Amino acid sequence: METGATQLEAEAKREDSGAKLAKPDANQADAKAAWENPLIPNARLREIYLAMAQARALEKALPAAKRARAAAAGAKPVRVFGLEACLVSATAGLGPGDLVSDALTGSAVEYLRGTGLDTVLQHGKAARVGRRRAGVREATAQSGVAGRLPGAEDGAERLWTALGAAAALKSAAARARAKARTKDTAEEGAETSTGRQAEVVVVYVLADELTAFLWKKCLKFSSNHELPVIFAVLPSISMRDGNTHRARAGGVSKLALSCGVPAIFVDADDAVAIYRVAQESIGHARIGGGPALIECVPFVLERAGKRVAAQDAIVGLERTLLQRGVGSRAWMEREAKRFAKRIAR
Repeated sequence: METGATQLEAEAKREDSGAKLAKPDANQADAKAAWENPLIPNARLREIYLAMAQARALEKALPAAKRARAAAAGAKPVRVFGLEACLVSATAGLGPGDLVSDALTGSAVEYLRGTGLDTVLQHGKAARVGRRRAGVREATAQSGVAGRLPGAEDGAERLWTALGAAAALKSAAARARAKARTKDTAEEGAETSTGRQAEVVVVYVLADELTAFLWKKCLKFSSNHELPVIFAVLPSISMRDGNTHRARAGGVSKLALSCGVPAIFVDADDAVAIYRVAQESIGHARIGGGPALIECVPFVLERAGKRVAAQDAIVGLERTLLQRGVGSRAWMEREAKRFAKRIAR
């Protein structure tokens, strides 16, 4: 999985903590799961939860000045807070051959994408630039960490770059299939292993980042060429602050459907729902089914005349873990304390 949780596991081993994040032992979970949903394994649930909780803890721990420097370096002026489910669940399970294009940058996003915690916490621009490359190389060398496409402040430029990468992946898969067919002795086995698209691109885009005209051009292009790309649409600032009408939700999904791209909008704070929709879309793209769009929409409620989020993503996932017996409150608290100590060091 392409998250900081994977990086934490490797670093924790080096620090003699002996913790395994994806598969905590009985002392960590303090409970035996009564059942396991085959659509989302318990180990993956714990992995997603830890990545989300660590991303939030990291953002809270970073000084405001450091966050401002990250924004000045090209990040969108949007906090990761409240987007943890979207940023983690939509890319869970991606591998080294897959690619991710982020709409947001900053320390928490770098950590989720595999950069080491020590690199993320470096102070000063020179130190960050000097050590970032080594940190990324170390992270991407691990299994389960997808590659990253270069970011761009302009949303259209970043999106077209992602579509170009998806076209390159499709072309490479086609060449592999053609090469396999020329090997008479291994034709049947090679066709079985290379007869699908395999690698995919997941590109994040803010809901209000592109005009309807640009959205249609990109969506039609990806549909016409059956590109292996998943559009993960993040809610805009106004949506997350509750300063928008519910009628705007799902607007990008409607555009996608009109362009022939399968689309669905899902609760931006429901990590399990996002994961299941993303896995179905990614699996469809891997077998050559073409693009899909997932629009993460924040569900809001009216309370005392104010619009507020229906639930917090991390709190909601904690409730799911506890109800299913996948993890205990004691395990969650221990992991939080362990990560806080690592940040402090």
